[in-house]
Amino acid sequence: MSQTTPVSVDQLKIGHYVVLPFGWKNHPFLFSSFRIKDEEQLQILRDLGVREIPVDLAKSVIVEEEPAPPEPEEPVIEPEITFPDPHKVQQQAARRSIRHAERSYTNALSPLRESLTRLNLKPDEGLATVAELVRNAAASLNAEENTIGFHLVRSVRNGDPLLLHSLNVAFMAMLIAKEAGWEPLAIQDAGLAGLVHDIGELRIPTQVSRKRSELTKAEANYLRMHVQYGYEQLTQLKAFTPEVRQATLQHHEYLDGSGYPSGLKDGEITPLSRLIAVVDYYEEQLHPRNGLGTAHPNQVIASLYKKANKQFDNQFTQLLIKVLGVYPPGSVVTLSDDTLALVMSSEPSAPLKPMVLPYEKGRVPEGVDLIALQQDPRTISGIVSHDSLTAPQQEFFGLTKYACYYFSLSH
Repeated sequence: MSQTTPVSVDQLKIGHYVVLPFGWKNHPFLFSSFRIKDEEQLQILRDLGVREIPVDLAKSVIVEEEPAPPEPEEPVIEPEITFPDPHKVQQQAARRSIRHAERSYTNALSPLRESLTRLNLKPDEGLATVAELVRNAAASLNAEENTIGFHLVRSVRNGDPLLLHSLNVAFMAMLIAKEAGWEPLAIQDAGLAGLVHDIGELRIPTQVSRKRSELTKAEANYLRMHVQYGYEQLTQLKAFTPEVRQATLQHHEYLDGSGYPSGLKDGEITPLSRLIAVVDYYEEQLHPRNGLGTAHPNQVIASLYKKANKQFDNQFTQLLIKVLGVYPPGSVVTLSDDTLALVMSSEPSAPLKPMVLPYEKGRVPEGVDLIALQQDPRTISGIVSHDSLTAPQQEFFGLTKYACYYFSLSH
């Protein structure tokens, strides 16, 4: 006689031989003992309302379902490794650095204009703004570990020549001071002196300071008074350090005693004043007050070189040449393949190989690739006078705009 084993209805499987413990009137099956043949019978058994049903294991035939074959795994497609185009990376870095220089210069211009014009009405606010401009620039300069030159900034439109001149002198003076090994506070003083060295010109009528013809002797003497006016104003306001105020008074003094207002010589002129004198001369020759007879950057460098140790401090002259390069930004040059190009950035680590913008007829400058001569086999073969360029070439290079400078920082 077969033996049965109670099995929970939840564990019944197709093939189990069940022996129902009640009569046929209490279930819908034809027999009370049978082998479960399908899912339908399993479900009926589960619905009978009993927890366990006897199963004859000897008569049971359990067919284990073979597990379904695993789904084939999706093939893993390794992403194709692409390496950035070195030329494209270089172009993006160069353009990014130039855009930073343009933003920084433009952002300094507006508050400087407001602060200098409000010195008499609200001197504390005006002086604080000037000091903040210099501190911010000095912080960027001192944080930079790489060699630093200058970018040419052409984005400034319709700027006041006095303000543009002052900013250029300030930025160049700060970088020269850094190259000279001056302490951070002394570098800030160089920037402050650059910003305010011509502040006395605000008291000179523009028909004199911007006269587009030769000044009379009386007008020239009047213009020379700007150094005294500036010194008196800063002294009255007790603005900045004595060295900055002295630079305002002495930046037209020359080592040989031929300068003004006092005809000082050599050691009688403070170091900061001698530094500002060099930078002021360079910038003034590039952008004469009367707007006439502008000189090519290399002509100014050559003139300064001749005057070094006579009128101008030789150390600061050499450092100016170092930070601007042999071909200062704003120079128009020809390359060894006869390409016409504008020097955009000075490279103190490679003074003969600056970054240049080549002229391409019918193109806009922003769409033309810059040439880093440090990585290019071409060399500079000559310097081109601005006057010899065609009108489209001058427009392409932006030579009608004021040439401004800002540090070539790593951004």
